[in-house]
Amino acid sequence: MLRRRVAAAIALVWLLSSCAGGMPKVPAKPDDVLTRADELLKKGKHLQAVALYQKFLETYVGHERADYAQFKLGEAYLEGEEFDLAAVEFQVLITNYGYSEWVDDAIFQTGVCMLRQAPRSERDQQKAVDALSRFTQFLQTYPDHPRVPDARAYIRQINARLAEKSLTAARWYYRRKEPMAALVYCDKVIDNYPDNTYWAEAVYLKGQILVDRGQTDEAIAQFTRLLEYPDDRLKRDAAEAIKRAREE
Repeated sequence: MLRRRVAAAIALVWLLSSCAGGMPKVPAKPDDVLTRADELLKKGKHLQAVALYQKFLETYVGHERADYAQFKLGEAYLEGEEFDLAAVEFQVLITNYGYSEWVDDAIFQTGVCMLRQAPRSERDQQKAVDALSRFTQFLQTYPDHPRVPDARAYIRQINARLAEKSLTAARWYYRRKEPMAALVYCDKVIDNYPDNTYWAEAVYLKGQILVDRGQTDEAIAQFTRLLEYPDDRLKRDAAEAIKRAREE
């Protein structure tokens, strides 16, 4: 909160002193403040827009357009890639302005903010999991919203990220000759993330592990799942694996 207010204060000072010929006046009417803030945001002047949205919220408490100002404050931080601050402001809208027409977009954008903060797949993915929860909530609550295709695309992206992490763990345990642990992570990918290529690779690895354990029938069942998969290399590898398993 302190960081947000300091940034807003600095931006406001910059805004008031940036024009040649003296300090311009901040618009006196509430709607004019928002209009000016929107103009600044469209021009990519995120800090200045933040300052005016903040000024509106602090000056016109209880105004009928306070929910709009709150949403746009989050948008301004998001456009400026201040994802943690943007997420906070969107959450304020969701919590304090539950009646607002902007709540649906705020839920969606909170998911975007969380996903943008998620590190590479080999590191902790709690932010990605949190984003997945928000996008899932969005789809369940607003199934007819225009942003539904985007939410689904983000969910596929997150699933691929989480699947990659689990598959990496499965391969690591397999190399260390810890097949049971490797199977746990293979099943995690297979059961939870069927809409990406890591699913097929997890199925193939599971088949390999089962062959190593002498569970030929179960291994063949896994490889057979890949014979209809839309990847010629994987289908070919699966067919060859089935042939080898039967020969053994």
